[in-house]
Amino acid sequence: MINDITLVENGPAQRFEGTDADLAELAMRSTELVNRLALPGEPFDIDPVNRTVSVRYVAGYIPLGDSTIEVLPHVLRHDPGWRMSMLTMLTAIKRLEWSPIADRATRHANLPGLLGLILAEAMGRAVGEGVPRNYVEGSGRSSSIRGQIDPAKAWRRVIDPYVVDCRYSDFVANHPVAAALKWACGELSGAVKEEWLQSELLNYKELFPEAGRELPGPAVLDGMQLTPQFGFLQDALDVARLLAMCPQGGTSARPGAPGRAFLWNTETMFLEFVNMVIENAAKAAGGTSYREQRSVASFRSSRVREEAVADAVVQVGNEVVAIRISPDEYTDDNFDELAAAVVAAGKRLGSLDVAVVYPASMSLRPGSQWKLHDEDGPRMLHAVSLDPSGVGEIGGMERIREDLGMDLGAVISVSRRRGSSLATNRFAASR
Repeated sequence: MINDITLVENGPAQRFEGTDADLAELAMRSTELVNRLALPGEPFDIDPVNRTVSVRYVAGYIPLGDSTIEVLPHVLRHDPGWRMSMLTMLTAIKRLEWSPIADRATRHANLPGLLGLILAEAMGRAVGEGVPRNYVEGSGRSSSIRGQIDPAKAWRRVIDPYVVDCRYSDFVANHPVAAALKWACGELSGAVKEEWLQSELLNYKELFPEAGRELPGPAVLDGMQLTPQFGFLQDALDVARLLAMCPQGGTSARPGAPGRAFLWNTETMFLEFVNMVIENAAKAAGGTSYREQRSVASFRSSRVREEAVADAVVQVGNEVVAIRISPDEYTDDNFDELAAAVVAAGKRLGSLDVAVVYPASMSLRPGSQWKLHDEDGPRMLHAVSLDPSGVGEIGGMERIREDLGMDLGAVISVSRRRGSSLATNRFAASR
């Protein structure tokens, strides 16, 4: 039985009930994660005397031999279905097709167990309904004709008239889809805590011997498409893609290390998700959105970024709004830093209004606005909040898109009215 512990990002330390070897392995993994995920510091704070562990910067799960730690992202700490919401955010970022499943089994499973249940359900159907197959050319000697007679070896019948050399094609399950699913079964079997689920995944790993167990290359994995006949494998294939795309998906080079850790940088996850929602909201409003810089930042938002650039720029008609995204909740300190950066970016882009997007919290009143006294730059700064809680429920993504679309629509409307007013004043002054 695997010991399971759930930690909250930026939450209080909890007692670690695993073995000393697991605690030592966690300390070693924490050091490795700094470079793998471009973190500003070690994500796991370990107190070996009191045997407590706290975490920051990351979310996901990490197997440690006899223990498994799953980390709840801070922005989803109030979401009972945070695991499904987190997976929905990640699949939305990766532009994967995802249909949230909410039943008793998935609602109460831990993160690796949730992924394992989705994969096991699909593989169980694949046992009866099959998986995509390919034709494989083969040759051999047979007592009866199979396929076509090999003309290059037909002379052998003179020596042995009862055996014929044939060339044929076998329709076997060596498709990359089967290989990707078998790889995912192997990866998750070492992380789930339920013994029955672990046994099922290990059995599914041995299915379809014609298919390899290695993960297909990135180009092959991205290009795989399923016909309607095998549509029931879509969610399981997305799980395999999700695990393969994780920056921590690579096995540790240390000999004897446990299974892979699937952890995501929470700053990157929130920035990418908000950018994706902004793009959809801008498109629905008849405009466009582009990223002035890469959203993958090497520093936490609590640090000042050197360049005054916007994380997203929304343009609807003649109105341009520069936006900065904060993965941290609103505080006076980080607001001052982000405000200075987004105002400078807006001034360079010619924006009359700029905005900062924060995770929803009690410290920020929705629709907050601040007037700016700079005639050559933006005239107003808006604070917009986004709450990803419940995004994993059916209709959750549509709700978030509509909420952010309404907020951005209000910002654009204010900017449009201000632009019209300034144009009228200039025209009156010129007369």
